Amino acid sequence: MNMNKNRLLLVTLIALFVLPSFAHAKKKITMPTARAVYHNNQGVSFLNKGDVDRAETEFKTAIELSPEYVEAYNNLGIIYRKQGKNELAIAQFQKAIDLDKDYAAAYSHMGAVYLAMGRVDDAIKIMKKGLKKDSTIADLHYNMGLAYIQKNKESNDKSYVPLAEQELVRATELDPNLTHAHELLAKIYQETGEFERATIRQRLALADKPQSVEEWVRMGELSLEKNEPQKALNAFQKAIEINPDSSAAHMALGIYYISQGDTQPAITELKSVIALEPNNELAWFKLGTVYLTSGNFAEAVKALSKAKEINPNFGDASFNLGLTYLKQGQRASAQKEWEYTTTVDPKNARALYNLANLYRQDGRTEESVQLYCRFVAAAQNSFPAEAATATQIINTSDVKCRN
Repeated sequence: MNMNKNRLLLVTLIALFVLPSFAHAKKKITMPTARAVYHNNQGVSFLNKGDVDRAETEFKTAIELSPEYVEAYNNLGIIYRKQGKNELAIAQFQKAIDLDKDYAAAYSHMGAVYLAMGRVDDAIKIMKKGLKKDSTIADLHYNMGLAYIQKNKESNDKSYVPLAEQELVRATELDPNLTHAHELLAKIYQETGEFERATIRQRLALADKPQSVEEWVRMGELSLEKNEPQKALNAFQKAIEINPDSSAAHMALGIYYISQGDTQPAITELKSVIALEPNNELAWFKLGTVYLTSGNFAEAVKALSKAKEINPNFGDASFNLGLTYLKQGQRASAQKEWEYTTTVDPKNARALYNLANLYRQDGRTEESVQLYCRFVAAAQNSFPAEAATATQIINTSDVKCRN
């Protein structure tokens, strides 16, 4: 069973980008009038208060009064980005750059918009130009780090990871309070096995957001991976203390208890998740799996069937449901579930192997060998003992693997 199903991989770390602060350009084509500056500053004030509409009006007013006011175009671009009007945002940032090619913040903003649009190469290209203009903007380095992480995700090219690390480290050197950069660095170091550095970065992020349930959960997950169960427990309990209604915190604590073999507390926490999120397929799956491993097959069938009902494509749920039926002596039901699993998840190695064994026991040689062939291809470096057995069966059979 896949007890780490909920774990986020590095390539899934991109959550948001940072829009740089309202920096002044190095030079202006013309100095804005005092009244234009007043309206621009009013716009910044409204934006900081979350009043986007009034901020937009103020920035437009500043531009009307001073048509070459670089900072106002930049700020208006931020407004459009917040409104999801990406093309309009790009046009404003381009106007700022046209007026002052050394205005590095606009390059960063434009790169962030390109990232949001999925145009990663364009983002990297424009932000490299910005870094040549001014390499001291922390958010520009942060956004470049995000771009490299996205390139890693798209290409599965690990060479982008150290590039992302380099940019994020530089971002925190320029702005030690850039919480999101610390978070991403913690995840990078966790994935690369540098747990001490990961812990340091996670502590920095937690210091900036001490009441963040998400940060405490991350700290707990990191502590658990470092084999520090007590610290993990403390972190998860702190997360629940901050927000007793956090399903993520209860889920994390439930997974903690599973890892420690504490069945009843795990069941209690997973039920708390389900009470908060009745359609949380992962919670139902894990609850069913705990019941399965503890021998409560009737409850396991209920929970795993619910997970499958919520998400019919949840292959691990139907696979474990098949195991539960087999343990109850219901061979036909187990076979049916594994046939279903191989339909919705054709590369589910465990289902392929178990189903092949059942077919072989029934004398269905052709079908069993083809399933063994598919299992060997799907297993790759996993399940070496089973792969060796399957390979031997294939090699001693008259049946050949189909492409």
